[in-house]
Amino acid sequence: MVIGCIGCGNMGGALLAGLLRSAPQGSRFCAYTRTPERLAQLEAQGVRRLQNALEVAKEADLLLLCVKPAQVAAVLREIAEALTEDKVLLSVAAGISLEVLARGSGGRCCLVRCMPDTPALVGKGVFAFAFSASCSRERAETILALFRNLGLCFEMPESQFAAFSALIGAGPAYVFAMMQALCQAGVTLGFSHESSRKMVQALVEGCAVMAEKSPEHLARLKDNVCSPHGLTIDGVNVLDRRGFSGILIDAVLAANARGLAMEKEA
Repeated sequence: MVIGCIGCGNMGGALLAGLLRSAPQGSRFCAYTRTPERLAQLEAQGVRRLQNALEVAKEADLLLLCVKPAQVAAVLREIAEALTEDKVLLSVAAGISLEVLARGSGGRCCLVRCMPDTPALVGKGVFAFAFSASCSRERAETILALFRNLGLCFEMPESQFAAFSALIGAGPAYVFAMMQALCQAGVTLGFSHESSRKMVQALVEGCAVMAEKSPEHLARLKDNVCSPHGLTIDGVNVLDRRGFSGILIDAVLAANARGLAMEKEA
């Protein structure tokens, strides 16, 4: 298999680096990006840098389209002639539907819409996938198997992509905001910023592992920390009075509304 990538920014570069580590033995890689220095490290690992997007599209069996949504139409016009039925085009551009991809590509090749989140940068991603009717089940399973090495993969209808983006794609921003607030509280209490950050990072990681391994409801895991007349319940009561859960829910719903609007604009 030849895996090609057009657009090697943070996400494109991360996906390509992850696939370099995990793709079947004998796989070959090529890429094009407008900023050549972004490819330097990947070139050292065996990725061939090509001169333009069309060259990558001609070479690749699996083509990762990792440009910004506003650039998708122009790139598709450039590479459409190379998108034959034996190829797979996988787009990570937010808000760009399979229908839009089909119009721009001629609809001959297998089309895949993929939505990652930024922890894919460290091999801990969560991915949503939708496949065009032109994709056989065998091809779909091959793609899912490739990406399962980079994180959790969920196949879902396109109608759920805005919701996935609002909850999971945007989710790291919510989590990092909470982590920053906890670090700020730690500094206020007299810990150094470095110590606060290390403690909060370990806290979040440990809670994630507990949630994964425990069959108990998340509310029960929270209640288990709240001893009668203890300090934790006082802190939790403040969160409840200030509407912490409601604020998070409202943030996800606002992001979902924006995602739906973006899909209509596309």
